[in-house]
Amino acid sequence: MSAWVDVGTQRVQVRDDGGILWEHDTLPGYRVPRHQVSSKAGARWTVLSVEPLTLTPSLHCDRKLGGCGLHGHVLGGRWS
Repeated sequence: MSAWVDVGTQRVQVRDDGGILWEHDTLPGYRVPRHQVSSKAGARWTVLSVEPLTLTPSLHCDRKLGGCGLHGHVLGGRWS
């Protein structure tokens, strides 16, 4: 596993298998203010740049899977 990388108020860890762990503040109204989620089985991300971190595709904390709905990109070490 790789080390955790801070991306603003969030943290991302890209696993050796291409999956991710993602810790982030949740959207307003969600049951907890912050949580950590892992990627769905089989989902993979590509590291386009390690320093600063850039990932593809985007990250989505899918409500259909119990997530808070947050969605965005890690580009140039920043969340957008």
